[in-house]
Amino acid sequence: MTLLEAPVKISYSNPIKEWYEDNTTQSQIKADTFENGMLITINNKDCYYKHLSSQFREVYISILNALGYKLKRPDVKEMIGEFIGKRVKLPTERVLLDLVNRKTPILLCGVHNYKPDDFRSRGKEYTHSHYYLYNIHHYLPSNARDLMKVKSSIKDSLGRYVNSRNYKRFQGIIDITNVNDNVAPLQLYEYLSSPNTNPHKSNLINYMANNRHLPNIQYPLTTIYSTKTLCSKSSNLI
Repeated sequence: MTLLEAPVKISYSNPIKEWYEDNTTQSQIKADTFENGMLITINNKDCYYKHLSSQFREVYISILNALGYKLKRPDVKEMIGEFIGKRVKLPTERVLLDLVNRKTPILLCGVHNYKPDDFRSRGKEYTHSHYYLYNIHHYLPSNARDLMKVKSSIKDSLGRYVNSRNYKRFQGIIDITNVNDNVAPLQLYEYLSSPNTNPHKSNLINYMANNRHLPNIQYPLTTIYSTKTLCSKSSNLI
């Protein structure tokens, strides 16, 4: 009698996934509802792209300063996408996962024009800014009241970028909301790369990349992150 050999199972290795699992400190506790990221919108006054994009590093520094972490401009890495070509530039996937493992907040910055008939446009094609902040949940309290205070502190720290002395008079001029997209660490690189690789997919990053009110100008996205580890002694990344 001839015995039939069992079928051989073929598995394909994922070097990035294996590296991440081998080099990640796993946590079983979800800190809060911002695990998929935080969306910050600033309804800037009388600003063009050049002005807003020159402040992206300072925006990142101000957010972390509101959480009690002091950074200087040389501590912050900035990667600017292209108007035509790669709309977003990122570190390698391995470096990105290392940032996630080190609990380093990663900021993606985008700019949109106001609607032509919006009074904030003033007939001069003024713009406003959106920010996707990933990995920030490690530094936020889980208590709802404390979280509200921290969000208020972040808004206060970003007030100067509105470009209006009386910005507090207007409700919602700085908005902070939860992100509904499901973004796990191993999906982050693909998610942030969406404008380059899958621009028609419905997600927040492609929304930020699409300047729908002035489609003949598509502004690049800018990636910002700290090269210093926030929770311990500083350590430089690529």
